[in-house]
Amino acid sequence: MPLTGCAAVDVVHFEIVDLAHAVRLVRRLGGRWCIAFEERGDVNVVTVELRRRPGDLALLLREVEHWITEGSLCAIRFELDGREYVIQAGEADWMRVPGGECG
Repeated sequence: MPLTGCAAVDVVHFEIVDLAHAVRLVRRLGGRWCIAFEERGDVNVVTVELRRRPGDLALLLREVEHWITEGSLCAIRFELDGREYVIQAGEADWMRVPGGECG
């Protein structure tokens, strides 16, 4: 899905498996960045347009790190400039992971 009302500039694509977590990320970032959301079968993609401000990428990644920690996700994959990366923060809470089992 294209970024509505935003110029096509540098974007970051975050891959989130769980739909509820993806929606929470959209809500968290949507007030400050232009956001697009797409369901792609087994993964949800949240695309964020970087603003033309110094340090905007760092600010975005720190905000996503906080979101990862609060959601006990441990890590998610993202794409920037055609390269894939993993951003890690906090520790996984396996009791909260969708479909996860503890035993």
